[in-house]
Amino acid sequence: MSGNVLDVLGVEDVMIGCVAASMEEAIRVVGGRLVERGSVGEDYIDGMLEREATVSTYLGNGVALPHGVLASKEHIRSTGIVVGQFPGGVDWGAGTAYLVVGLAATGEEHVEVLSQLAEVLQDEEKCEELAQTGDADLILTTLTEPVDHDDDEEEE
Repeated sequence: MSGNVLDVLGVEDVMIGCVAASMEEAIRVVGGRLVERGSVGEDYIDGMLEREATVSTYLGNGVALPHGVLASKEHIRSTGIVVGQFPGGVDWGAGTAYLVVGLAATGEEHVEVLSQLAEVLQDEEKCEELAQTGDADLILTTLTEPVDHDDDEEEE
């Protein structure tokens, strides 16, 4: 079983108000934070760029999830997730990304955050709110709160 999700994504890993002129620059911003936090070596960023060159990591609703190719896994020291918020948006080819979630994973610690990210992605209004908020804690809590799979309360 994995540790605390907050060990994988902390408030210091949520960067508000980022600016990037290109997708490559945005990947370098979040990849650089993964390097700073000690999760990956510098070469991992090249793996993130390589992945993007072969398949888009744009998920929809203004969110992209850049991560390295399999060959770059050797540069991962520990699982880490970082979030770059780009309120002005970054052209990601398939869409405009406002939240760029950089990922490096060695184990299963990231699964809970990715599960929550999938939930958030389904809510266009929530994605828009996170894209424009000035509150890093709001992004952190939204991406780390437990996923409620009990949809029984939804009535039509």
